[in-house]
Amino acid sequence: MHQSFFFDLLNNSRLEQVPVNIFLTNHLISGIVADLNNYSVELRIDGGKRCIVALDRIEAISIA
Repeated sequence: MHQSFFFDLLNNSRLEQVPVNIFLTNHLISGIVADLNNYSVELRIDGGKRCIVALDRIEAISIA
């Protein structure tokens, strides 16, 4: 159930280009959602770099 909620938050970030904070075990990744599918999210992070995170590894999300 939480994965669907995470997907909705991430999709809103992608559409509105609003930064999000993604919390993983012992890590925090901040960025804007560039791409989203059923298994992973791609973020644009500082310096124009990109980061891909598996949706099933996300513990929490906040809007930055």
